[in-house]
Amino acid sequence: MAAKLFGNKDPVGKHFGTTGIHGNATSVVVGIADNVKNNGLTAETEPEIYSLRRNVPVDWDSNRFVVILNSVMPAKTVEPWVHSAIASVDSTVPAEVEVLNQTVNRMADRPRFETALLTLFAFTGLALAIVGLYGLMVFLTTQRTREIGIRMALGATRENILRLITLDGLRMVSVGAAIGLASALMISRLLKTLIFHISPADPLTFVLVPTVLSVVALIAILIPARAGTRVDPASTLRAE
Repeated sequence: MAAKLFGNKDPVGKHFGTTGIHGNATSVVVGIADNVKNNGLTAETEPEIYSLRRNVPVDWDSNRFVVILNSVMPAKTVEPWVHSAIASVDSTVPAEVEVLNQTVNRMADRPRFETALLTLFAFTGLALAIVGLYGLMVFLTTQRTREIGIRMALGATRENILRLITLDGLRMVSVGAAIGLASALMISRLLKTLIFHISPADPLTFVLVPTVLSVVALIAILIPARAGTRVDPASTLRAE
């Protein structure tokens, strides 16, 4: 609110007008408070002001008050005192005591559940990608048995065969990574409401995840590639 009204200037002591159900009023700024996530952890922070309610006519909202207490004692110790103080004024007034951590945790329940669900899907997708990539590389290596046998019969070493199969696999992984990154950049915009204090284009995420997937892909490629280097050229040519 201070930044919107006064920019980079010091707002303390300045006046501004407000319009509400009680008419127009002029207020003076006596201090600045931090931004508060009253609409949820993932919602945009809206401009807010804290004002005194002295001499304000009774209306539909005046029967609900929030009192914030900062105490070094546990909430269970303070709660009976709060109920006793309220009951001494009006025993018919209901009172609810909640620790700030409980309030924040309640606000974070849904984002936390959605994050856990997305994490489960992400690990499931990673597992399927590992299995699929490994199966594909085994299939492609098996299909190239004749080619590998001929190459080895013509003088290709096991290192040449390993390099050939590995580079072919990495080419496919590179194409897939490029398509995946482009898709992730587009889809991440849709997930903006599910993340808190993280940019949809978070650099760490877009560097760390492809790196992990590349390492996993390389391991999945090397296992069948090493198996391909054990092909016996003579047996392969005789079979053909």
